[in-house]
Amino acid sequence: MLIKICGVTTPEMAQKVAASGVDYIGLLFTKHSPRQINMDTAKLIIDSIKDYPTQVVGVFFDETPTQIAQIDAELGLDVIQLHGDLPRSGVNDFTHKPIIYVADENNLPEVLNPAKDFILYEDITPKSTEFRYFIAGGIDKDNVTALIDKHSPHGIDLSSGVEIERGKKDFNKIREFLAVVKPSYYGAFGGMFVPELLIDPIKNLISAYKNIVLSDEFHAEFIDLLNNYVGRPTALTHVKNFAHAIGLENVYLKREDLTHTGAHKINNALGQCLLAKKIGKTRIIAETGAGQHGVATATACAMLGLECVVYMGQVDAERQAPNVAKMRLLGAKVIPVTDGSATLKDAVNEALRDWASSYEATHYCLGTALGPYPFPQICAHFQSVIGKEAKVQFAKQSGGVPDVVIACVGGGSNAIGIFQEFLSDENIKLVGVEAGGIGDKVGENAARFQSGRLGVLHGNKTYVLQSDDGQIADTHSISAGLDYAAVGPWHADLFAIKRASYDVCSDSEALAAFQLLTRTEGIIPALESSHALGYLMRIAKDLPKNTKVLVNLSGRGDKDLPALLAKGVLDVTN
Repeated sequence: MLIKICGVTTPEMAQKVAASGVDYIGLLFTKHSPRQINMDTAKLIIDSIKDYPTQVVGVFFDETPTQIAQIDAELGLDVIQLHGDLPRSGVNDFTHKPIIYVADENNLPEVLNPAKDFILYEDITPKSTEFRYFIAGGIDKDNVTALIDKHSPHGIDLSSGVEIERGKKDFNKIREFLAVVKPSYYGAFGGMFVPELLIDPIKNLISAYKNIVLSDEFHAEFIDLLNNYVGRPTALTHVKNFAHAIGLENVYLKREDLTHTGAHKINNALGQCLLAKKIGKTRIIAETGAGQHGVATATACAMLGLECVVYMGQVDAERQAPNVAKMRLLGAKVIPVTDGSATLKDAVNEALRDWASSYEATHYCLGTALGPYPFPQICAHFQSVIGKEAKVQFAKQSGGVPDVVIACVGGGSNAIGIFQEFLSDENIKLVGVEAGGIGDKVGENAARFQSGRLGVLHGNKTYVLQSDDGQIADTHSISAGLDYAAVGPWHADLFAIKRASYDVCSDSEALAAFQLLTRTEGIIPALESSHALGYLMRIAKDLPKNTKVLVNLSGRGDKDLPALLAKGVLDVTN
């Protein structure tokens, strides 16, 4: 479905709209419209979206063909849209580029070309035509689904339905509209890029999510398990000693390390396994990097009486041996993957292959907020409990809201779990921290937002680390859970629209944070979480001392100790 936002009047709005994946932006030049812009503004708008694939449409109501040609010559418009008798009288002059021709009840001009041109039906019922066509007129998020079902258009032309007042666009309304029209996408990212064989199980999972997971009955059962099995709500800890050591006063940790199994992964694993059992699946497969998702899935399966198979890269299995032992003790079959780099990417590949051949009895419990839709949404839904709890706890302890919320980002589940509750308050800075590894070169880190490019990996379109010829690049992180070439599509969208920022933390900085938190607070953090803490240590000197900081401590570091001690990289002297 093509989306055109008509009447954009500022470069700032244009850039946000383009970053959200909108196909066309309409610029109005008529003096009779509150959405009119001048040529200088038009040039700024066009420049603001030059790095996006969004096309610029010149929308003309009462201009002469000569005026239209002059505007086009100066701006280099991608598409010409012709309303009214005067503009449409010049249709023969613009056949060298795509035309959107606003239809009336008369016949269409013969010069129009179905291969490149569109018809726009505005407040009238579309007629059967060989042309692709847009519909327009009074469309908003509440009626668009019914209009699409009725008219089967190729595109939607949207204007007043996403405005605060006539001529002033509301970005939140645009986002709400896009979520209705393109539910499998987060702005320009996401989607369902899967083999034909997986289309039906994906559709079934979407239906189960909408009809079961979002029901009051399921929610009540899930929350009961979180409270009485997982141990929620987890604590919010004011780490005064750590804060003082880095020159701050108000650092709070959301303690996902205190959950049953020791990390946030149990929230998503338990939710998905409960759903799988309700839809009649008897076998669960999962991938894991740091092992925490594997342990969480094995735990949920043991409790719910489900068969469990976990795919884990051989490299990760060796550096996370305690978690491998836990999974097997819990009854799971752990299958080491030796292909490729033998890390998380390769474990996901094997899990997807398994699912494609066994989905009738098997549910793939994907461990993070990525993959083909609806997996990112399902995971984000189950992890949203983190942010909901943290917001209430923070207000109670500090009397307000955080200035900064920080979380590490591998696939992105713990970060999106805490971010989503704070998205609506743009005064709160959201920071995701990727693995900076040991350097800036390809293969030395897992920093997708630093050097990744748009690509498709494991069923979704997002930022992916790639070689020069487009092959998936090897990655490196001291943390197995961050050692992955792609990032969740919701994070890609937050980055694109500049609602969240993303930085890196090196291996050495993460190790320093690991040790500092342990020695100042008696809390041993997971290496993944240590990246968020290491970033905070680096920037603390640039923050006002009274800055209120909330860090999601996604897990505990017991799993990391054997490998770190074996490498001799920890100072364990007294």
